[in-house]
Amino acid sequence: MSDAKLQRTILRFKSKIESGAYYEAHQTLRTITNRYVKSNQYSEAIDLLYQGSSILSSNKEYASASDLISYLINVYEESDIKCTNEGNNKDYKLKLIELISLLPDTDPSLPDLAKNSISWSQTDKLKFGDCDLHHTFGTKFLNSVKDESNNLTEDDRQKLFAYAESHLILGTHESLPVYIDFLYQWFEESKNDVDPGIFMSRAVINYSYLKNVKFVQESINKFMSKLIVNHKDYEVIEESESKIYYYQDPNYQFVNFLQLLSITLTKENAGQKFMKLYDEYKNLLVKFESLGPVEYLGRLYFGLSLGNPQGGQNMLANLMGGLFK
Repeated sequence: MSDAKLQRTILRFKSKIESGAYYEAHQTLRTITNRYVKSNQYSEAIDLLYQGSSILSSNKEYASASDLISYLINVYEESDIKCTNEGNNKDYKLKLIELISLLPDTDPSLPDLAKNSISWSQTDKLKFGDCDLHHTFGTKFLNSVKDESNNLTEDDRQKLFAYAESHLILGTHESLPVYIDFLYQWFEESKNDVDPGIFMSRAVINYSYLKNVKFVQESINKFMSKLIVNHKDYEVIEESESKIYYYQDPNYQFVNFLQLLSITLTKENAGQKFMKLYDEYKNLLVKFESLGPVEYLGRLYFGLSLGNPQGGQNMLANLMGGLFK
C-alpha cells in the first residue's frame, strides 16, 4: 500500500469515527487489514492497526482499540517480527507499548493483552519476555489495584496485584520504586504490630529467586529509607561497606533478618554465614511461612542441603505460571 493510499484509508476511517459509526469503522479496518495480511503485506497491516487503534483510543472506544492491538500482536507473530531493542524491531515494540499505554488502567482486556504481548516478546535471551513490556503492564495493573473507584472485590484485587507483582519483578529499574512504594504503603496501612518485613520480603525473596542481588539491595535500601523516618527505634550497625538498621522491637525481627540475608547473598563462599543466619532465625521463618523460600536460596546460592530439593520454589513458580497460562 502506498503512503497516499494508506492516508486515504485512514481519512475514511476517521470520517466514520467522527460520524459515530464506530463499529463499522472498526470492522472496515479489520477487513482491509485482513487483505494485506493474506498477501503478506505486513508493514501496511501494521500501520493500519497502529493508527486505527490509536484513533479509537482517542475516541474512548477502548474495546475496539484493544481488539486491534491483539490483532497487531498476531501480525507481529505471523510476520516473524522479533522483540528486540535494535533497529526497526525496537520501533515495533515501542508502538505496542504506546498503544497499551493509551488504554485505561482498568481495561478488562489488559490481562489477555499482557499474556499475548509477553509471549510474543519471549526469546532465548529473554526467557520471561521483554522488561519494558513487563514494566508497562505491571504499572497499569498496580494503578488499577490502587484505584478506589474500581469497585473490585478483595479476590479480584488480590488477583490484579499478583499480575502487577509478577510483571514488576520482571520489569526494568523503573519498576523497582513503583513496587517498593506500594509495598511500603501497604505496610503503613496495616496494623502497627505487623512486622514490616512481611511486606519487604516480597521484593527481597522475588528478586533473590531471579539472582538479581542488585535489585535485592536496592529494594531494601528504598524500603528502609522510608521505614527509619517513621520508626526510629533502631541502632545502626556498620560492617565494611554494609549498613544495617537493627531493631530491638520483636515485631521488627523479620526486617533485621532480610537485611542480613541480602548482605550474605552478595558474598562468595558464605555458606557458613548463611547457615548461622538460618539457624538463628529459623523459628521466625516458620512463623512467616518463609522457611521453604529461604532454604531454596541456600541451595541456589551456596549449594547447601536444606529442606526439600523440590520445594521452596513455589512463590516464583506460581507468579510465573500466572503470566503464561
